[in-house]
Amino acid sequence: MTVVTEYVSGLVRTKVLTGGQAGGFTWIRSPEAPRSDPLEAPSGALRLALEACTPSPSGRGPGARCALPGAHGAELRYELPGRSSLAELLLSDGIAEASRDLAGAEDVLYDFGLLLRALHAASPTAAGKDGVRAQPAAWHTLRSWIGTPTADGVGQQLHRLLRELLGTSCWHRVERWLRELPASGPGVLVHGAPRLALLVPAEGPDVPHGLITGEDVAVAPWQWDVGWVLAELRELRFFAARLHSPGVAWDRLEQAFVDGYGRPEDPLVRCCVVLRSLLHLHDFCAFVAWDAAEVRRYATLITHFMAEEEGTP
Repeated sequence: MTVVTEYVSGLVRTKVLTGGQAGGFTWIRSPEAPRSDPLEAPSGALRLALEACTPSPSGRGPGARCALPGAHGAELRYELPGRSSLAELLLSDGIAEASRDLAGAEDVLYDFGLLLRALHAASPTAAGKDGVRAQPAAWHTLRSWIGTPTADGVGQQLHRLLRELLGTSCWHRVERWLRELPASGPGVLVHGAPRLALLVPAEGPDVPHGLITGEDVAVAPWQWDVGWVLAELRELRFFAARLHSPGVAWDRLEQAFVDGYGRPEDPLVRCCVVLRSLLHLHDFCAFVAWDAAEVRRYATLITHFMAEEEGTP
């Protein structure tokens, strides 16, 4: 096996190797020092429920599946059909140049939406009570930081600056959304952190795309996952010029995902868009680098998202 690439997100190290099953790739994920809890593979009834999440073929592509890990000590190993995530492909120079024809990326996002809808249709009861947390870990992290930041360090520094930039009214709205989210709708089985960096398009024909799944699965309203994906696409659009992808048709990509999921955006989705962007900023500052200018840029974006939510009928 040959290492294709390796990178660290701050909390997790990911290594991609050739020689995976059926000519694919093995993705190895292991916790980094800042992470206080281990990476855990789903087991028992939860694993069976995730394995059963297979949406019907879309007619637009090979479909997508939940890629579940095998545990090897502290590592989780996933068999995936490609060497690059959709996030990486969207940010590459290649796709920026090829942005006039994004049919391939649109089809991947359409199948992504279908897969999340199938996951949300799975019964939380069938998944069993053991190993399924109430609300995603990211929600717990965000609520803890928003409500009671650490007394010193980057978390407190970000809390102070961002609250000043957003204003007291917006800050109280965020606190209310976090407090009310668990009871905002029926709890379904959610991915918990459906990053574009965890969605791996297939490199070969007639092979389903893979979504790294299992580390963050929880019970929550479906809007959590949908808002997460839309937040990432909208962040990419906002920062597109800096990321050398100004020509990408972000609206088309977003619509493909929404069409695949099959439900229109609602007010709670817009709230979750804001929460995801806040978490993204928190994690960047806490685990990558403190950058006051980046905080100000994100504050502008988050203010825009909150204005969109406020304008919802």
